[in-house]
This record gives sequence, C-alpha cells and structure tokens, in this order.
Amino acid sequence: MPLYTITTRVNSLSGESKAALAAALTDFHSRFADVPTKWVHIVFHEYAADSGFSNGLRSPTVALTLLIRSGRSPEYKRQLLTKIWELLQAATSAPDEEIVISLLEGDASNAMEMGKILPDVAR
Repeated sequence: MPLYTITTRVNSLSGESKAALAAALTDFHSRFADVPTKWVHIVFHEYAADSGFSNGLRSPTVALTLLIRSGRSPEYKRQLLTKIWELLQAATSAPDEEIVISLLEGDASNAMEMGKILPDVAR
C-alpha cells in the first residue's frame, strides 16, 4: 500500500532523476517495511514555477506525502521519515527549509490493492 506522492516545480527533476528517486524509495521501503516492491507506488506531480511558496515567498518547494497502513510504532515512523528525507534531499538538492514531508496513516480495511482489501500490519 505505500503510496508516495511527490510534488516538485516543473522541470526540477528530469525523467531519469524521477526514475532514480522512485527506485531508491521503492528499494528502501521494501526492505524497511519487509513488503514486496510491487506494493510500493510512487506518483510525481509538478506545479508551475510561480506556484510554489515557502515562508510566504516563491520557492521551489518540494513536498512528499506518504500514505501507509496504520499500526506502526512511533520509532518506526521516525526512522522511515528520516531516511525518506535523506533520499528526497539527495535527489532534489533542496535545502531543509524548502522540503516538507507528511506521513498519513490509513486503516488497512479502508484500502484495496491488487483487487483485495489490505491486511492489518503484522506486529
């Protein structure tokens, strides 16, 4: 179920850069969460150059939202976010003040993948 949505300013990442970031996130998430790579989904969105702001000023803000099944420990989520930050920053070269990451959790019973309702997180 992991669904990554990555939003950047138009043309700030090449197709090759997007593919490399997607591969790095997929590999990391698969190993970290012990899930098959086919469960990791990544979608890129782009916005116009004059449509990104940080601190009220135009900036090439980079945003990543990750939706996962609920049930993970706070420490797991901190480690997950920290590594994702590192991978995103390395791929975009964005400074800390222009990156925002949000982790959203959804109940497994509220999601389907590959035609099936998702199982709860194994504890």
